[in-house]
Amino acid sequence: MYRHFIVKKTVKHRKECFCRDQAHAHGITIHEGDIIEIINDRKYIVDKGWYFLISLNNLYEFYLSLEDLEHYYAKGIIVSTADIELSLNYFQYKINEALDTVDEELFCHFTQKFIETRALILKIENYVHKLAL
Repeated sequence: MYRHFIVKKTVKHRKECFCRDQAHAHGITIHEGDIIEIINDRKYIVDKGWYFLISLNNLYEFYLSLEDLEHYYAKGIIVSTADIELSLNYFQYKINEALDTVDEELFCHFTQKFIETRALILKIENYVHKLAL
C-alpha cells in the first residue's frame, strides 16, 4: 500500500471515536489538495474492522477505517503518487499525439491537464521533502 495520497475532491468525513459514548466523533472536511499520510499505526475494532492512523497535512491525526480509505481511493477522491505518474504518462502521450495530428484544441486541453497533474506530484514531493528535513 502507498503511504502518501493527495485529495482530488473535497469530502466531508465522519471521524469515528472508539469511546463507548462516541464523545470525540465529529465531522471533518478533507479538502482538495490535502495530503494524507498513512502512519504505521493501526487498530482492529471488533465488529468495525481495521483502522489506520492518518496524518492530514502533517497537522491533524485521526483513525480512518480501511473501508473508507478503499472507498475514497476507488471513487478517485484520493490518489497515490503512482496514479499521478500514470496520468502524467497518459497526458504526455496525448500531447504527443495532438502534436502529430496538429490538433491544437487537444494539445491545449492535455497540456493543461498535464500542468495541473504535475502540480499534484510536486506538492507531494515537497511535502515528503519537508518531512525528511
